[in-house]
Amino acid sequence: MDRFLEDVQRGSVRESTYSRDKYLITNHVKPALGRVRLRNLSAMHLQRLYHDKLDVGLSPATVQKIHHVIHKAFTQAVRWDLIARDPADAVKAPSPATEEIRPLSTDEARRLLDAAKGDRLEALYVLAVHTGMRRGELLGLKWSDVDLEGGTVSVRRTLTRTSNGKHVALGEPKTKSSRRTIPSLVRP
Repeated sequence: MDRFLEDVQRGSVRESTYSRDKYLITNHVKPALGRVRLRNLSAMHLQRLYHDKLDVGLSPATVQKIHHVIHKAFTQAVRWDLIARDPADAVKAPSPATEEIRPLSTDEARRLLDAAKGDRLEALYVLAVHTGMRRGELLGLKWSDVDLEGGTVSVRRTLTRTSNGKHVALGEPKTKSSRRTIPSLVRP
């Protein structure tokens, strides 16, 4: 797992993905499976890990992320000829419960904006409510992304935490569709 993190993940995925994967491996995978030799590790070990993690209160989404990083690591181990097959192929990770997002009602949005009046981040709250932009998108904005005359905001970068979690950095949006121009509905 350590070799996978350092030789495959580091530098080939976003800092935030590397940081998350390292956290999952260090805090969940290695304590549970670290003593099992790679060639002896079976689908049963993985299935037990996933059930144990759900039993101690991890969300299905987190357990699915654990499965994803294990699967990627074992697929790489097959490529490196360390094992003949990936035991994660035979295990089904829990599906995360899909919660329907409930946007703020008009009254709730109004109360939020009233509470934000005078706050140094008031403009950020107004933009968030009127555009639905994500936190990292909002914090990654530059003046060149804002067209006051046209009433639009362009998402060209996001602000994310670095792998050590102590610093932040500007980066590209995760997907092509995340890069977009949004009518802000707020006109000067």
